[in-house]
Amino acid sequence: MNRKRMTGFIAGIGMFAFAAGIQAQIMPSTPGRPEAPMDSKNSAAKRASGEVKSVDAEKGKLIVKTSTEELNLDVQGTAAKSSLATIKVGDKVNIAYQDKGSMLVANSVTKAGSSQDPIGASSKD
Repeated sequence: MNRKRMTGFIAGIGMFAFAAGIQAQIMPSTPGRPEAPMDSKNSAAKRASGEVKSVDAEKGKLIVKTSTEELNLDVQGTAAKSSLATIKVGDKVNIAYQDKGSMLVANSVTKAGSSQDPIGASSKD
């Protein structure tokens, strides 16, 4: 009878250890710190300047070639969209934008050197 109890006890401990091992694999390594979503409204504003390669004022689309990359921007906001009416391919512009994960959203678009320049006339982004 003593042997049956000991076998049952050892089997119970083995099942408990197995269940604990499975649970450890399921639990995240840093509980309480969920990943921030890519399209968070708190994403930091970025600034850049470059040459306009394409502009579509009606759709609010703008492509700007900077010194390091080409930015395909979705222009949002009434003021930013209305500024597209005066911008042409080849113009030098300064933009303030946010990376929303699957798209870049421009909040401000101005011609380089204008008085409303979001970067400043001396910036070399």
